[in-house]
Amino acid sequence: MMAWKRYVRGILPLAVLLGGLALNVGIGEAHRPITSKYTYNDDIFPIMRDHCGRCHVPDGVAPMSLMTYKDAFPWGESLRTELIAGHMPPWNAQASPIRFKNAPTISAAEVDKILVWATGSTPQGDPQHLPPPVTLQRDWPMGKPDLILGLPNTTLASDKSETTEEFTVPTKTTAPKWISAVDLRPGTPAIVRNATISVKMDKADSTTIAPERVLEIWVPGEDPVATDDAAFQLAAGAELVVRVHYLKSYVNDGKEMSDRSAVGLYFTESASKQIERLVVSSASVTPTSPVPLTFSQVVDQDVQALAFSPDPALSNASLQVDTVSPSGVRTSVIRMAARPNWTRRYWFEQPLGLPRGTKIEVVAVLNGADPLLPPSGTPLPAQAVGGSPFRIVFDVVPRPAL
Repeated sequence: MMAWKRYVRGILPLAVLLGGLALNVGIGEAHRPITSKYTYNDDIFPIMRDHCGRCHVPDGVAPMSLMTYKDAFPWGESLRTELIAGHMPPWNAQASPIRFKNAPTISAAEVDKILVWATGSTPQGDPQHLPPPVTLQRDWPMGKPDLILGLPNTTLASDKSETTEEFTVPTKTTAPKWISAVDLRPGTPAIVRNATISVKMDKADSTTIAPERVLEIWVPGEDPVATDDAAFQLAAGAELVVRVHYLKSYVNDGKEMSDRSAVGLYFTESASKQIERLVVSSASVTPTSPVPLTFSQVVDQDVQALAFSPDPALSNASLQVDTVSPSGVRTSVIRMAARPNWTRRYWFEQPLGLPRGTKIEVVAVLNGADPLLPPSGTPLPAQAVGGSPFRIVFDVVPRPAL
């Protein structure tokens, strides 16, 4: 009996020691060799915070947070897959000589760290060295707007996971304004998937095929781009049309959720250049259109392009846009594969010169197996798209005289 007691007294401290060591092993590390030289706490968290913390945060639009090791480690393989596929960070344009202001800034070295960490058993690192908490950003990234317009409340019932709502919002301005930037602040970020903010067309414009005067194509996690010496003109008393796409992630299925977002307008005192639209349009597009769809247009005046927007009605198309100068020099503007819910405006880092006589060539490769898709990703009925053209839009200003 005394020998047994001595055995128990001897093994208990060992059990406590081993138990303590086991608690210090990160979740998921117990039976896998650690081959990554990077750890979440020291190396991966700063990348997640800076590049993913606007969406992959508690109560954010993404279905999972990546802001703690406990949240991130189950998604290691998915992170690796999404990065290799180029799906995250969400940016549809391929590498190009032309650079964009609003392109994701994650570096190859940062991507490599995540890949090494994800394939090396996702180690946590020193559990005593915990990263600081990250909370959902609910303020205006550019500071308080000059004019804030609240949208009506929208409710998604417990049995409804998706809807697109369109609101007409009076600005009640008493004088013309110059708009340098536009933003949207979601009331419930978890369900606000994207939004388009436009100036309501007057009756004369509504009878044409010209697209709306789009001020902002909003997607979560992306700050608005402020123009420099150019701006959008807003007439006194103008109304805005705000189209918001609401979508629950799987973690919110079965819940009733409401949202009351707000639009923020930033004004500038004056602008030397007014931003106009250069629309390049195809012939009619129907679900049985041949692939690829090719069309072009010649620029009839000297302009500089500040940004480019694809038609959101073709979320299932790959797209290439080239320009051919009057002297025959070809420039690749963009190559992209559109993805539902990630339609955006692409702002050129430097204005793109388009002298008179430049030819803009567009090739859209349609996925013939899928129907045409609106921004929400919900198929349109054939009668709704039959006879409609496919457009791309450049936001342009007059080109300075050489």
